[in-house]
Amino acid sequence: MKNLILSFLLVSLSFQIASAQLYEKAVPMSEGNNNALTLRLPNISVKDAEKVWQQYMDDFYDSKAKWNRKTKEWVIDDADIVSLGRGKTVDLFTTFEKSGEGVSVNLWIDIDGEFLNSRTYPDRFTDAEKMMMRYALEVAKASVQQEMDDQEKELDRMETDLRKLKSANDRYHRDIEKAQEAIKKAEEDIVKNVRDQEDMVNKIQMQKELIDQIRKKLNDL
Repeated sequence: MKNLILSFLLVSLSFQIASAQLYEKAVPMSEGNNNALTLRLPNISVKDAEKVWQQYMDDFYDSKAKWNRKTKEWVIDDADIVSLGRGKTVDLFTTFEKSGEGVSVNLWIDIDGEFLNSRTYPDRFTDAEKMMMRYALEVAKASVQQEMDDQEKELDRMETDLRKLKSANDRYHRDIEKAQEAIKKAEEDIVKNVRDQEDMVNKIQMQKELIDQIRKKLNDL
């Protein structure tokens, strides 16, 4: 059962990665209409996508994404990401929007006051694409891990139900044994009852005969 679940989840992981779409376009943000990398992720909530993003940036780039309530963007100031800054720090702005059954992620990368684009910074843009696709992989892994956890919980529930069914089966067998013992005793009681009835009939007959004898004596007086 567990092997079947694992196989299913691996297929699901491959499908989610393949379904992720990444492209470049100008998108409005807090600092104007600027060039961004837009990643579309299938079958995930905004909350989960944001959670994975924070963890991803912390684990892979030692950068803390902070939520800006005013602009509604996740911001990383002065991120030291060598492949993007090439010796300088960069600022990252990220938004997450619900898109159908998935999420649309917009990432703007500010390099010395200019936002990353494929024309001016082709090499860095390629590295940024790799960074986003690695993030997509982390999202897929997190999604599959959650699905694995859910399936394992369901398996635990099924195994608990099976234990309850086995316990009930044992109880039913004990009830049958008790019932069979009760039936056997009742059958023995019936046999004894029949004998007792026969004895009582004989005693009644003898008592009647005794009464008749006494009545005859009384009449003879």
